[in-house]
Amino acid sequence: MPDPRAFRIDVGPFRLEPTPDVGTWTAVPREADGGVASGITAAWSDWVAFAEKVSRADELWREREARGDAWDEGFSAAGDAAATNPYR
Repeated sequence: MPDPRAFRIDVGPFRLEPTPDVGTWTAVPREADGGVASGITAAWSDWVAFAEKVSRADELWREREARGDAWDEGFSAAGDAAATNPYR
């Protein structure tokens, strides 16, 4: 069975290419043919920590958008044209 650490990992707008050092991967833009590296090489634990931070930022953004949408709905029902949404 081949070592799964030798396979690239596609993650949206970039991919992680394995390096000769088994424990690290290098970020490469999706459009890059021939493996033009971004210069960011990190261990697996670093990429996992990065993914957790991105996930948390997305969660915060979605929460803020939901609050803004709720505020819009509430004040549009009230009919107050002078009100401004503090979440936008």
